[in-house]
Amino acid sequence: MKKIKKIARNILREIRKHNYIIIFHHVRPDGDCLGSQHGLKLWLQQKFPNKKIYAVGSNEELFNFLNFKFNSIPSDEILKNSLGIVVDANNIDRIVCNELLIEKKLNKLIRIDHHPVEDDFDYFYRWVDSSYCSSAEQITHFIYSIDNKPLNKEIATFLYLGIYTDSGRFFYDYTSSRTHELTSWLFSSNFDFFDLHKKLSKRTISELKLNKYILENYKTYENVIYCFLPFEQIQKIGINQSESNRVDFLANIEGYDIWILFIENNDKTIRARLRSSEKDISILAQEYGGGGHKKASGALLNNVEQIEQLIKKASKLTLK
Repeated sequence: MKKIKKIARNILREIRKHNYIIIFHHVRPDGDCLGSQHGLKLWLQQKFPNKKIYAVGSNEELFNFLNFKFNSIPSDEILKNSLGIVVDANNIDRIVCNELLIEKKLNKLIRIDHHPVEDDFDYFYRWVDSSYCSSAEQITHFIYSIDNKPLNKEIATFLYLGIYTDSGRFFYDYTSSRTHELTSWLFSSNFDFFDLHKKLSKRTISELKLNKYILENYKTYENVIYCFLPFEQIQKIGINQSESNRVDFLANIEGYDIWILFIENNDKTIRARLRSSEKDISILAQEYGGGGHKKASGALLNNVEQIEQLIKKASKLTLK
């Protein structure tokens, strides 16, 4: 507890110094980066009502049943006096509105992230800890260490969204006793977790078509099961790029401890979503300009030809 209190003091010190705070999330957003961003934004607004808190970016039509409120990028005059907080992201090219960071328009910058990969930018302060299942768990711990009174329901909902989705609904092995303790505290706010679960579990006909495509087109190579999803097929099914990430539909098939979904972008590059129940696939992801966690990572391939190469390398991974 001493460690988190020290971290919280360091972050809070910078927050108190700035009247303007801008919170960034990563490209191709997910429940964790969005939940972390908006949970932190609402809490800061509540605790510091005289400060102006900006959440930049977009939810890209994900979780539209939640009340996301994004802000326009403020003026350069405001930016130069602002504290930037990047949540759930490491590399500069994976951050939405990264031109503000590259052009060094902000006064100071903090990174709060649970990905173990080193960043490539000059942050004033970093809180990077891969023992957390999500950045939302970090934000929750940060808030709890400052004031452990129950949160309002909307803040708790956003933070729970991040924890619940990025822990694989508490399935992944980096879910810890701390995760459950902090989640229990969120439950003290009496937010409607059942309604959230129900909406997260709801599927569309387009998603059903996507699952059908994966079932009919998956392939295997030794201990790897995978599927390639062409961009034209994504358009035909009627889903967007964010909705196409259904790698866990291939999860935990007997005899295959690595599963990968290759998703083609409109520029012919290919996003590779890598998962494993046993192997450290993060090192392989880093070879292809990506990264992430040992058993859940992503990479970006330049073309279709690299798929076979990556699959063969994946099959040769040993236990870590």
